[in-house]
Amino acid sequence: MLESVLVYFFLYFVMALCGRLKADKSDKYIGESGEYPEENRFFSPEMVVLVLSFTFIFGCRWGVGRDYFRYLEAYTYGTYERYEYLFRSIIILLKGADVHFSVYFGIWAFLDVFLLYYAFRNYKFVFPYIAFFLIFGSHYLNMMNAIRQGISALFFLVSISYIDNKRPIAFVLCTIIAVLFHRLALILFVFYPLLRLSDDWFKSIGLQLVIYFIAVFFYFNGEYVLEWIEAPFEWLSGLLEYDDYYDYEDLTSDRFDRSQFGRNTGLGIWINMFRTIPIILLSKNLKAYYNSSHFNMLYTLYFIGVLCALVFGKSVILNRVTYYFDFFQIIIYSLFVYYCFDTKKAQYQVLGLLLMLLYILLFFNTISNPSTLSQYLFFWQRY
Repeated sequence: MLESVLVYFFLYFVMALCGRLKADKSDKYIGESGEYPEENRFFSPEMVVLVLSFTFIFGCRWGVGRDYFRYLEAYTYGTYERYEYLFRSIIILLKGADVHFSVYFGIWAFLDVFLLYYAFRNYKFVFPYIAFFLIFGSHYLNMMNAIRQGISALFFLVSISYIDNKRPIAFVLCTIIAVLFHRLALILFVFYPLLRLSDDWFKSIGLQLVIYFIAVFFYFNGEYVLEWIEAPFEWLSGLLEYDDYYDYEDLTSDRFDRSQFGRNTGLGIWINMFRTIPIILLSKNLKAYYNSSHFNMLYTLYFIGVLCALVFGKSVILNRVTYYFDFFQIIIYSLFVYYCFDTKKAQYQVLGLLLMLLYILLFFNTISNPSTLSQYLFFWQRY
C-alpha cells in the first residue's frame, strides 16, 4: 500500500503542478462573464510533462484494473478478435512492430489523459482540480479497467463542445471514432438532437431533488427495476459480448455496484448525497457563474450519470451503458470546487475543502482494499 500511496501522490503532484503552470498562462476566469480565456497552444512543455507522466505510470503498471490481464492476454496471445475495428487494428500494428506491452498500455493511457484535458481545454483554470479528481476520485481505475469503453467515453466528452458549437459533422466523426473503439457508443448519436433541443434539461432545483430522491429509492429497491427490464438483458449482453455475465444473481450482486464508491465504509449512500446534494442546491449559482450553454450541457449529462448510477448501479451490464456519463463528474466537481474557492465566501470555501478531503479519505479507503485491484506495482516487480 505504501508504494501505491507514493506513486499516486507523486503523479498527482506532477500533474497538478503542470496544470497550475498551464492555468497561470491563461487569465483568471471572470465569473458570470461567459468568457473562457484561451491560450493558442494546447500542448506546451508543462502539458507534455503532464501527459507523459500519466502515460509512463499507467503504461508501466502491473495488474491495476480488473480487466488488466484480459487486455494483456489479448495483446500477448492475439486473442483480440472480439474487439472493435480501431482498437484491434492498433493492437495488430503494435504486435507487428513487436513493441513491449508497457508501450501498448502506455498508448491507451496517453489517449485517456490527452482526451480528458483536451475536452476541457477551455477550462484551463481548473486543470489542477482535474488532476485531483482524476486520481483521488479513482477515475483512473475506471480508465485502466474498461480501456476500450473509457477511450470511447472520452471521445464523447470531447464531442460535447461540437454540439455546443453546432458542428454536427465534427460530432458525428468524433462519435464514429468512439464506436470504432466500443460499439455501444452508437447510443451517443441521440445526444446531438437532445442537447440542441435544450442545453439545460434540469433547470429547477426542486425538480432535481425530487428526481434524485426517487433514484435513491430505486437504489434501495433496484431489484424491481431489474425485474421490469430483465427481458432485454440477454439481447444486451449479446451485443456487448458479456454473455458470461447473464446471470440474474450476478447482475444484482453488490460486488458489481459502482455507485457505492467507498462501499466498504458502510456509508456509500451518505457519501453520494454529500457530494451530490450541495451541487444540486447550488446548480443555479453555478450556471449563472459559468454562464454558457456548454456548461449547461456538461451539467445535464453529469446529473443523468448521477441518476443512472443509483438506479442501475447493481447491474454490470447496464453500468456499461451508463459508463459514458462517468467522466462528467470530474469536470463538474472541478468547476464546483473552483467556484467555491473563487466566491471568497467562507461557507462555500469550507464546502469545497470538505469535498476534497472526502475524496482523499475515499482514495485511501479504495487502495486499502486489495480486491479493487487499485494497488500499484510496476511491471518489472512481477514480470
